[in-house]
Amino acid sequence: MNERQTRPHGLRRSKVVAKGGTFEAIAKAHASKADVVQIELEGGFPPEQRPAAVDATCRALEELDWTKTEAWVRLPSIDSADAIAALPRVLAGRPQLIYCAKVKTAADVQKLSDEITRLEPTLGLSSGSTQVGAVIERVEALANVESIATATSRMGAIMFGANDMSLDFGYRRTGTPEMAYETLYIRSRMVLAGRLAGIDIFDATYMDFSDLESSEADARFSARMGFTGKTAISPVQVEGIHRAFVPTERELIWANAVVAAAAHPIPEQRLVDDDRIDATDHARALNLLGRAR
Repeated sequence: MNERQTRPHGLRRSKVVAKGGTFEAIAKAHASKADVVQIELEGGFPPEQRPAAVDATCRALEELDWTKTEAWVRLPSIDSADAIAALPRVLAGRPQLIYCAKVKTAADVQKLSDEITRLEPTLGLSSGSTQVGAVIERVEALANVESIATATSRMGAIMFGANDMSLDFGYRRTGTPEMAYETLYIRSRMVLAGRLAGIDIFDATYMDFSDLESSEADARFSARMGFTGKTAISPVQVEGIHRAFVPTERELIWANAVVAAAAHPIPEQRLVDDDRIDATDHARALNLLGRAR
C-alpha cells in the first residue's frame, strides 16, 4: 500500500475557531487566512448534532484547500465513545493535528497518540505523521503541563483554555490587555513547558472581538510573553494577531545589522550601535528574521 502523507505544517501565529458544526462555519474560518483553523467537534452544538458535525468536518477536510492553512480538529474526551467513533473518519481527512478536550494528564495524550498509531497504517498514512496537542483548561492539566507537553513524539502544540480554567482555578478574567495578572502564572508556566518541549504554544482568545484595537494589543502581549501563536474567536481578529507576531521594523533593522556584523572575520569588529554582539544576539536576530518571512 502506498502511504499517504499528512499535509506539512508551516507558520503558526493565528488559530481561528470554527464552531457550529457546519461546513459553512468551517469554510468561513478557512477564508479568514488564519494559519490554523480549529474545527470544533467537542462543543458549540447540541450533542445530537455531533454526527452531522463529523460529516461536515470530513467534507471540509476533503473539499477545502489546506495547502496554506492547517486543519486542527478538537474531539471530545478521549475516554468518550464519541471521540473513538469520530477519530478514524477525521484522521482519514489528514488534518495536521488532532487533540481532545478535558485533558488532565500525559496519559490522556498518550492514549490519543496510541489510537492514532493503531489507525494510521489502516488508512494508508505514514506512521507518526499526524501531530497531537492538548488544551490546558483544567487545574490538574496545569499541574502536569510539563509532562503533557512531552507526552509523545507526536506532540505539536499546547493551548491555553482560559474560560474553562477560570472555573477550576477560581480567577475572574479581566478584559484589559496587559493587565491580566490573574493568568500570568498559568501563561508563564505554559510558555516554559512549551519551550522546553520545543512545541508551539497558543495563548487564549481575547473574547471581545468587537474591540480590534484591544484584541491586537492582547496578541502583542502574548507574543512578548513568549507564546508562538494566539487563538481567535472570530476571523476579524486574525489580521491583528498576524501583525502582533511579526517583528517590528525596528527589530528587523537591528536583526539585519546583527547578521551582517556577525559575518565580520574579526570578533572585536562585530559591533551594532557600538555594542559588541555575541552568539545569543545572533541567534535572536536569526529568529526574528525567520518570523518575518
